[in-house]
Amino acid sequence: MSRSPLVAGALLLMLLAPFAAGAAFAQSQSDGSIYSRFGLGERHQFFSPQSQAMGGGGIALRSFRYVNASNPSSWYDQRFVRAAGSATFQRITESADGADTSTLGSGQLTAVQVGFPIYTRKTGLAFSFAPYTRMNYRVESRRELETGDGDPVPYTLNFGGNGGIQRLSGGFGQKVGSRLSLGASFDYLFGILEQTRSSEFQNINYTDRTIVSGTRLRGVTGSLGASFTALQSGGTQDALVVSAVVTLPTTLSGERIETLGTGETADTLSAGPDGDVRIPMTLKAGVAWTPDPRWLIVADAVVEPWSSFESDFSLSGYDPATGGALSDRTRLSAGVEYWPGAQRLFSGFFTRMAYRFGVYSDVDYISPDPSHEIRSFGLTGGLSVPSRIPGTTLDLNIDVGRRGTTEDGLIRDRYIRFGLNLNFGERWFDRLPLG
Repeated sequence: MSRSPLVAGALLLMLLAPFAAGAAFAQSQSDGSIYSRFGLGERHQFFSPQSQAMGGGGIALRSFRYVNASNPSSWYDQRFVRAAGSATFQRITESADGADTSTLGSGQLTAVQVGFPIYTRKTGLAFSFAPYTRMNYRVESRRELETGDGDPVPYTLNFGGNGGIQRLSGGFGQKVGSRLSLGASFDYLFGILEQTRSSEFQNINYTDRTIVSGTRLRGVTGSLGASFTALQSGGTQDALVVSAVVTLPTTLSGERIETLGTGETADTLSAGPDGDVRIPMTLKAGVAWTPDPRWLIVADAVVEPWSSFESDFSLSGYDPATGGALSDRTRLSAGVEYWPGAQRLFSGFFTRMAYRFGVYSDVDYISPDPSHEIRSFGLTGGLSVPSRIPGTTLDLNIDVGRRGTTEDGLIRDRYIRFGLNLNFGERWFDRLPLG
């Protein structure tokens, strides 16, 4: 049994990721979409470097080259111990009627994934850490205070938010017969949503004030997945796979603390009472078609009934007294991969690369104006670049799209995201011959 320091290092990163993410949120100064202000933040999903470049779905993807976090029933299909780390860098241009265009940038850890074969291509374990939601915005509003006894006093109102809900998952996949596989995962959701309001005066006779509201949430849920091979070619090659996953609804328990800061001092305004946040189930379905080993085509759908969302805490866009401000989320995607070296592992460099393309549409669960859906459209692409280290690839992804509208005072985002993914694989548990 050999253990690469690269894989061992990635496993260590998996253990440290939850703590690193918490520290990163505490230090975050980057800016994201204004739409992350609402609800629990901007909904995120990352399943694998492969699926991310193919529209972001991949529910029916089964590949020994990647750990597919979208569906635990795919985790049986592993030959190597695998570890992957992903980061995303994005640039957003926001525009609104009658307002200046602003450009924002940010970068963050996207996911850490680890997979272990228990019985090669029969039983496997997998673990993943990735954002469930992300809150990351900053808004400035310049105003004047009428004093009644002289010139108005200019001041600036600042609104900001950072944090989000993280998902830490672990589970197993099992092949049942020649065509069916089943899987289950245990998911721990946790995080802090921190929102800030501050006033800054340009007159020393007025005191700057900052109010910080921090909501800490935690809870558990689970996912159940199934995959069925509807068609096979060549006796063993899966030609058409149909998959479905359900993530159960859950209740997150939490507490909220508000502090008031003046200058360098801060006092607690309120702490509690504790409350609950009830988030809906997630339903996912997808198909994967492999007409020959070089080509892979996927199509996927995700539905989340956020209209059933409830919270004891007030949130931007949600009032516990009235409720009903959130909408059901629907995401559709499709993608294709071309891997010319699928059966020629010792061919030229460019032949061993995989080329990917995808498209998606996402109707978000939040909207500042209930009469308008906040919809995203995007194109994705990517390359899987082989390395000199067997089983290791560098995956490069790009996502170009737009979100929202400029109608009725709303904001349109145009974004471009670059993904950098390191994917390690190695045999750890080989049985050596005796004698």
